[in-house]
Amino acid sequence: MLSLLLLIATAVQAHMHLNYPPTFNASNNPHTTGTGDPYLNYPYGCCGRTIPMPCRGYLDLIELPEGAPVATWAAGSVQNFNLTGIGNHYGGSCQVGFSVDKGTTFQVATSYEGNCPHRNNGDGPDGQNFNFTVPADIPTGNVIFAWTWINREQEFNMNCASVTVTDAGDPEQQPPASSIAANSTIAATPSTAAAASSTAPAQPSSSSTYMLQGCSCACAADGCTCKCAGPNAARSLVQRKAHLQHLQRLRQIDNGAVSASQLKRAAAAVSYASRPQMLFADIDNGCESVKTTAELKYPNPGPDVVQGDGVYPLALPTPAGKCGY
Repeated sequence: MLSLLLLIATAVQAHMHLNYPPTFNASNNPHTTGTGDPYLNYPYGCCGRTIPMPCRGYLDLIELPEGAPVATWAAGSVQNFNLTGIGNHYGGSCQVGFSVDKGTTFQVATSYEGNCPHRNNGDGPDGQNFNFTVPADIPTGNVIFAWTWINREQEFNMNCASVTVTDAGDPEQQPPASSIAANSTIAATPSTAAAASSTAPAQPSSSSTYMLQGCSCACAADGCTCKCAGPNAARSLVQRKAHLQHLQRLRQIDNGAVSASQLKRAAAAVSYASRPQMLFADIDNGCESVKTTAELKYPNPGPDVVQGDGVYPLALPTPAGKCGY
């Protein structure tokens, strides 16, 4: 009986949480008073506990010393986060993003479709590092960094951290390296942007035509020209989005046709304000991921998408109307 209870206790704690940057009220957060929250690994709805959304109810700390920033990042810079816990559930899908309005909205920076956490790299933090690019035009100041994870058991977790974003030209803006990340077995290389869903058919050509947001866009490797019914400002944004989509399509067709740096520059050109909201699913809100057989494909992944290792197929959450698409 004792061994069974220990097994159950381990199972309900077999999850991951954001380790760097240190999340609100974590034991490794230098601003935490007391012992910290021992349940950061637990998914929402687990074990009879009510966990407030978003950020596990810790948004009230952002105006207090306990919610002071734990990292300083440059707008447009490549940064990393890492995860830790006692069970990575053999992967899943993750998103990271930011809130610049004290937690009212959360917009996507990068989506990791499959193999997040890294299924074969243990429970972290070593081996569980992920890179992302801070949006180039995100408002500067103290903001909230958010990480979400949806595994193949239809479980959702979310952790948040307070960070400072400084202007890209600010000489004071040297982001502190995580000592844990520095000792990681994973090399700190920029994430590889991969293809998001496209409204255009795959064409093995360096030029293509796309229909995007009511605009007709003719795209080549160096840019797109779109004809839209809307104003010029809207057309300019659609052209940038279409260019990113086209580069992603070219990379799918021929991995050597487009470099990772080209994709990064195109993704950075998509404004922060135009990025989609992070997906919240499997929290009794009517939106559910596919259980067991697939890892989550985000319906609105944003401009920077990192594809997993292909061990599991990707599937959209359902129903579409409840999941934002």
